[in-house]
Amino acid sequence: MIDMHMHTTYSDGADSLIEVLKKAESLKLEYISITDHDTCEGYKELAKLDVKKYFSGQIINGVEIKCAYKKRLIEILGYKVDPKVINNFMEEFHKTKSKEILQQKYFDILHERCKDMGLVMSKKEDIEFNPKTDWASIKIYNDIKAHEENKLKVPDDFWSEFNIFSKKYCGDVNYPLYIDKSEDYLQLDEAIKLVKDAGGLVFLPHIFIYKWAEDKKKLLDDIVAEYDVDGIECMHSEFSQDDIDYLLEYTQKNNFYRSGGSDYHGNNKKDVKIGSGVDNNLNISVLELKRLNNNKKYCSCKL
Repeated sequence: MIDMHMHTTYSDGADSLIEVLKKAESLKLEYISITDHDTCEGYKELAKLDVKKYFSGQIINGVEIKCAYKKRLIEILGYKVDPKVINNFMEEFHKTKSKEILQQKYFDILHERCKDMGLVMSKKEDIEFNPKTDWASIKIYNDIKAHEENKLKVPDDFWSEFNIFSKKYCGDVNYPLYIDKSEDYLQLDEAIKLVKDAGGLVFLPHIFIYKWAEDKKKLLDDIVAEYDVDGIECMHSEFSQDDIDYLLEYTQKNNFYRSGGSDYHGNNKKDVKIGSGVDNNLNISVLELKRLNNNKKYCSCKL
């Protein structure tokens, strides 16, 4: 088995790099990729480690990059990237658009808009929020739910799940919590160029989880028709079996590389398990990686 989509404390994961390696080893995974958001800093640590002490399988260099597509935020995965190229670019890019600056801005905007909606909110100064390490949307969502009276003021699915709050309501241009973040991130074509410049392959991850998309299959068709995409994540913790079956057929028909991963975040997504997703909905064959054999330059595995 493999898991090509995992996050550590270098971005928004709860587990350290070594903890992730140990868990992957305990599950006897054959291939993994650490795909932290907008950074390959974890690969600096990997370069200093005797990796085989913690994980006997193969590691493929990876990164997940958040980017803007038509005023919406989506992600791409880059595999076999040169970590130095990614890190050097992101270091320059984030000098004026650091996580701290952006998260503080989003926190202030979301807090004010929640109050405008008539939601009961704690005072900003009473919410424990560190923009260097925390994510504004998570802190705001937790505070909304800390006030039970808000439950009757929002849709049921808004209340039930953070991902729906974040990806549906905060991503809906017609909903009061929408923030246009497109100017704060790379545009999709820029993100793709970065991965290509780093010697990597571009994959579309979790393409069916964007709840703002009225027609998710059309979203997929539109992106692959316009942009230089190499592969698609066919298996993901939030996919239904119908989603998986559709993407497996789609990639076969259109000759795309395939991948899949849990999108593991440790306790930050408690129901998602390395290598198996949610309720064992992942079953990713190592054979799917064999077709990546044509580009070995920055791959730390032997395919």
